[in-house]
Amino acid sequence: MSLFDNIPEGTDIIEVRKKVNKMLSEARKKAKPPKCILCGKEQSSFCNSHSVPQMCLRPIADRGKVLHASLAMGFDIGVVDLDGGVNKSGTFNYICRECDAKFFQDYENPDNIIQPPTDKILAEIAVKNMLLQLNKRANEQELIQVVQREFGTYENPDELSKIKNLDQKEYKEEVLFHQDIAKNNKAGGYQILFWKVLPYKVPIATQSAIVLPYDMEGNILNEIYNFDESVRMQYMHIAVFPLEDESVVLAFYHKRDKLYRQLRHQINSSSQEKVLQYINYLIFEHTENVYFSKKIEEEIKNNKMIEKLSQEANGLPRFGHLSADNMFGIGYKAVKPEDIPNFLDESWAIKEEESTDGEE
Repeated sequence: MSLFDNIPEGTDIIEVRKKVNKMLSEARKKAKPPKCILCGKEQSSFCNSHSVPQMCLRPIADRGKVLHASLAMGFDIGVVDLDGGVNKSGTFNYICRECDAKFFQDYENPDNIIQPPTDKILAEIAVKNMLLQLNKRANEQELIQVVQREFGTYENPDELSKIKNLDQKEYKEEVLFHQDIAKNNKAGGYQILFWKVLPYKVPIATQSAIVLPYDMEGNILNEIYNFDESVRMQYMHIAVFPLEDESVVLAFYHKRDKLYRQLRHQINSSSQEKVLQYINYLIFEHTENVYFSKKIEEEIKNNKMIEKLSQEANGLPRFGHLSADNMFGIGYKAVKPEDIPNFLDESWAIKEEESTDGEE
């Protein structure tokens, strides 16, 4: 089911899009911090940082464009962009140009990323992931105020803002924690769950920090609905980096996040095929920061299980916004890893003649 099946007939979609874009633009403008969080210098403008390196978007681009996660989620009537150019896809504005150019140069190098990752590279990836989360929450925080002013949507916007504030505080602490590791070349802190250079080009590019509620066997990890300030969510990081002739698939966490120890044992005792299938599932279930090749456009548009999974929130349907008569999603069957195509499998690899690079 599309997210827009219930929009009243006759609605002017162009006007809806203009209204949405105006509110988002206002929220993004207000959300920009006065200083770069990495160097602390005051800024009048911020860099257009890429949440996934351009070196990983270009190899899967078709005429310079990649598909966005909104396509998998069922956004199909033009309210949001379903695709975009490499230069503009996955960008956010939260750090200065100097930091963006220098801090991530180790991992944003194809020669480095195909080598076993160092702690510095893992720290750089983690910093980028948490900066994206921090920026996203800051935008959402401001959007609450904009939407409340326009529509009076929320019964208690202050409570919602309080939750967002807690998230922002946690994300900032995570950024600074991983930044310290990268700046001081600290070693021995990270645990790699999975790292593999695949000898083919996958049609997905992504990197993200995720809070897993369950492990591979369904055991509880993070108590995601516990909003006690003393409870810190624990993060794992996933990345899929397609290059010209190969792809890097990576999953890791910091050893202080001990909840993932059992998951590490599960992954170590699983076949590569099963692990790739599991990571593929995590991408659709837990992140919006993913970009696809147009080679798989028809599969993503027409596969109902992909749409269903992309609309899940920790195993609950429609982003967790359940109806009043079924507050716990009773009767809903969550999508399993084997229910969707595994786009990390070689059968979905992009052949050279199927990819046409170059920005439009």
